[in-house]
Amino acid sequence: MRKRAYEIVYGVLEEQEHSDVIFHRITDKMKTLSVQEKRFLKRLSYGAIELAVESDAYIRHFSSLSVRRLAPSVRTVLRMALYEILYMDTVPEAVSCHEAVELLKSVAGERYAGFVNGVLRTMLRQRDEVRLRPWEKLSLPKNLYEYFLDRYGKKTTKKLANAFLERQPEVTIHIDSNKISVREYEEHLQSRNLLYDSGHYMGDSFLIRHCDDVRSLPGYDEGWFFVQDESSMLAVLCADIKSGDTVVDVCASPGGKSMHALLRMKGQGLLSYRDISEKKLSRVRENLRRLQYTNARGKVWDGTRTDREWQGRADVVLADVPCSGMGIIGKKPEIKYHALQKVEKLVPLQREICQASLTMLRKGGVFLYSTCTICEKENEENVMWLEEHCGLQRESLDSFLPEELQNKMTAQGMIQMLPGIHKSDGFFVARFRKV
Repeated sequence: MRKRAYEIVYGVLEEQEHSDVIFHRITDKMKTLSVQEKRFLKRLSYGAIELAVESDAYIRHFSSLSVRRLAPSVRTVLRMALYEILYMDTVPEAVSCHEAVELLKSVAGERYAGFVNGVLRTMLRQRDEVRLRPWEKLSLPKNLYEYFLDRYGKKTTKKLANAFLERQPEVTIHIDSNKISVREYEEHLQSRNLLYDSGHYMGDSFLIRHCDDVRSLPGYDEGWFFVQDESSMLAVLCADIKSGDTVVDVCASPGGKSMHALLRMKGQGLLSYRDISEKKLSRVRENLRRLQYTNARGKVWDGTRTDREWQGRADVVLADVPCSGMGIIGKKPEIKYHALQKVEKLVPLQREICQASLTMLRKGGVFLYSTCTICEKENEENVMWLEEHCGLQRESLDSFLPEELQNKMTAQGMIQMLPGIHKSDGFFVARFRKV
């Protein structure tokens, strides 16, 4: 398993691949992996990725070479071994050291084996000497730590970072109440002795604990549910989609919001779901086939282009635009290493998508802007820009949200969900009326 974990950690931290893409590529090939093996693989690989800042602090202390000067294979193996030693109590420290050396030999030969063994053995004896700086304790890149500190203060930054590091053992599913009631579905969960909790904010959702494959849950083939995080549900909730509406989801993949919109439309009206490639649309189509909704049409479409065929037709446009993803670092830990650098390029793209999408919205229609980030430039600053340049007027979210989420910001048409403060990922929603 360590060799496979190495492929994931190396691919993400050295070659900027996506953790979930590599993980599923490996597990799909290795059909015989047990549940325990998959859990070990995910914990070791994702843990080494998310704790790389802290691990690098230990490497700097005990290595004669800087982290940057180390061979990528050495850097990767040390990060994995340090995560095992510091956080995986079930693995004896001596075993972690030995396995790290053997792993390095298998991927890079004998050349660096003595060096890695020396660094790890010294660390085991002298780890108490290391004094971590604040961002290293939270395993955040220094620039991201300072960004959060400047915006949210020390207390909230610590809560954010700790929430990112907590492994989330559950999958959130949204019940299609057009097919089965929440109570009936709960009875199915109970009959199988599955571990679950009801949604924190949404009454028609469940958090399924230790779910390794959603296809094994009751009602998967029958289309009784679809996967959607609660924070994402809030976006469609605030759009107030009704039966018979014409809705456009401009960045639809993987399809949670599209399915939620169709649920609220109750088989009436029309949904146009779009994304930039057929590969992305295929994830939405898969859900559609399973949930058996027929009033939806897919379209491969670049969201920055206007669509004359749809000019002024939509009652609601959902624009969940590409973003830096700072709100979902807990699920995709590699995001934190490049998020801030991407913001400056993303903001113009987000505005371009919004401008093109608005041509499809009728006068008086609802425009719902959302992101999975907690970055002000991508959220509040874009809201101000949209009001100033696009003929949009914000509307309060309070009539759509649970009372516990209502505040001054929601009264002004926006909500920012924060990990560690709210029981969800980081997510932003703003509701506008086209005037």
